[in-house]
Amino acid sequence: MNLKKAIVATLVVSSMLTALAGPIPAGAEAAQEQKQTDNKKVQIDKTMAAKLQKAVKQFAGKEIKLEDVGELENGLVTVQSADGKYGVFFDPKKEKIWSVSVKTTIDKVGKKFQDEALEQLKKAYSKKKYVFNKEVTQSQSYDNSKGKLGEYVTYNLDGKDFRAQVIANISEGYASAGATIDIDKKELDPKLLKTATEASKTAFDHQFDMTKAQIESEWKRHTWVLQDDKVTIYMDSGKAVSLINEQGNKVTTNKEMTEKEATEAVAPLAKKLFNIDITGYVVKWDSLFKDYRFIEKDENTAVRAALDADKNVVYIKSGSRAAAGN
Repeated sequence: MNLKKAIVATLVVSSMLTALAGPIPAGAEAAQEQKQTDNKKVQIDKTMAAKLQKAVKQFAGKEIKLEDVGELENGLVTVQSADGKYGVFFDPKKEKIWSVSVKTTIDKVGKKFQDEALEQLKKAYSKKKYVFNKEVTQSQSYDNSKGKLGEYVTYNLDGKDFRAQVIANISEGYASAGATIDIDKKELDPKLLKTATEASKTAFDHQFDMTKAQIESEWKRHTWVLQDDKVTIYMDSGKAVSLINEQGNKVTTNKEMTEKEATEAVAPLAKKLFNIDITGYVVKWDSLFKDYRFIEKDENTAVRAALDADKNVVYIKSGSRAAAGN
């Protein structure tokens, strides 16, 4: 497999496996849009329990007692072992197991994988000293078609003010890492903050007062995420590429406004924020993400935006963030 394609594949798997550590996987965003935000207990039936038990035994190499109740969140279920050490993550509708996990320790993680994480952390932000905490979560994908463990192993490592994830392909021997690093406001480049403040004012007429800053890093891409009590701004190469009004209420159908009205509301901001002229672009309602895609040639989504009932932008995204919907 081409290395770049392999990295992309592992990052897709990463999105799923991350859910065991807390964040919502990219593949579950549709479930998130359905407002399944309240965790609830789910009784595991005997057939599914047997499948989960088999997967955990393969992973642990011994019989592990699982709880007979799982926790449903955003349409996906996690079942823990009785001792809380192991977990299984699955889709109850498709009866598909995504992964199996175990709580382990840093000394059980190979130096190669620790070095991969450290390298990614230092590439993203070299001014910090990174020391891993003792506890680590290790996950492995599951191949439902073959009824056995899959090719991808993920290590979730963390420390003071950072989280890192290493995804390895067992058979092909490659690994990739991603990281999230918390940055103190006083360490932030004033130019970056100035750009974010101006973008927030343009998009939402909101005076941005940053309370949280992070760097999200994967492969060679490093994205700044700046937040205050209302707005989240994603920035690449010193420019705002995605702005979200976290307090906004977007319309959930395309019946509130026409495509022409959506274009008229979004076009001025797309030009000011991203220097993208969407005049003449094809506009389509995305029923999955409940927003509008503004498409240039070759079906490329250049801008994505959600609007409220008064035609105010709730979020507006460009480039790869617009294409992926994240």
